[in-house]
Amino acid sequence: MHACALCAANASAGHAQAPAERDRRDELLPWAVALTVGVLIASFGVGGDRWLGLGSIGGVLAGAAFAYQALRHAQAKSRAVHENAVKALNTEADDRVAMVIRQFEWAVNDLASLKREQDRAQVTADLLVVQGRARERHIRKLDRDLAEARRSQERAASADAPRAEFDGAAEESGLRFRWGLHFDGSVLRLELDCDTSTRATRVRIADRFGMTVMKSLTPMHTGDGSLSFALADPPADLIEDLESGREIGYHLQALCDYEWLPLRLEDSGRRTRLVMDKRGQTFRVTAPNMTATSANPFDHTNDAFFTL
Repeated sequence: MHACALCAANASAGHAQAPAERDRRDELLPWAVALTVGVLIASFGVGGDRWLGLGSIGGVLAGAAFAYQALRHAQAKSRAVHENAVKALNTEADDRVAMVIRQFEWAVNDLASLKREQDRAQVTADLLVVQGRARERHIRKLDRDLAEARRSQERAASADAPRAEFDGAAEESGLRFRWGLHFDGSVLRLELDCDTSTRATRVRIADRFGMTVMKSLTPMHTGDGSLSFALADPPADLIEDLESGREIGYHLQALCDYEWLPLRLEDSGRRTRLVMDKRGQTFRVTAPNMTATSANPFDHTNDAFFTL
């Protein structure tokens, strides 16, 4: 009997050696000897010996027939068992391959779902950013309208004479401050410098009706022994008046010892902007031509300054 297909495949793959073919002569030798003896007895025997030889021949032939039938039945049964085992192995292998393919399909579907969710989240984030910018512009418009309404009310209720707190004569003899402009890439800043002897802690800008437009934070001490205040996004008309040398329509004051005192502004001639080199280091450089508008980092357009 030859080796099975599974054994031959394993042998060809180097897992095992194919079983050698059995020698049929070892199995047929006893039957050949018995048949030869029976033939000799039947040929040379006399009387009862001849019948004994014929009986032996008949018994050998009958035994050979029965053995042949038993061998065929055993081979068929072994072949059926082997085929069932191979079929079961093939079925199990197919099931495993199908399971691996199914898991791969699940993984691909999960990745596709995650990609769709990521795209949906990105679209939602972009929409929220756009809505936030629109809301911010709307809030700015409302602030401008509110400030304009307040000015109108104050203009209708106040007298024509200026308040003593914002007397022009007092401003002519006020605290000496030097102003300059600095553009940091997104916002234009009005920088006000003074001596440390003034003991100023805050600087504010008020309109002609006494409404506070903006207020600075605490000053920074520079290396030359002076205090420096910074006001981000100052009113555009204020910057235009300062650069043109005209009389400004705002009142600038400094808080000294819990009292707001007027300022006497002097142009320092400093116009700078922020630049970055190839290594990412930032430097201040002179920028003589400054504008009263600044870049809006949200929508990449130039927005005019507004007052609150």
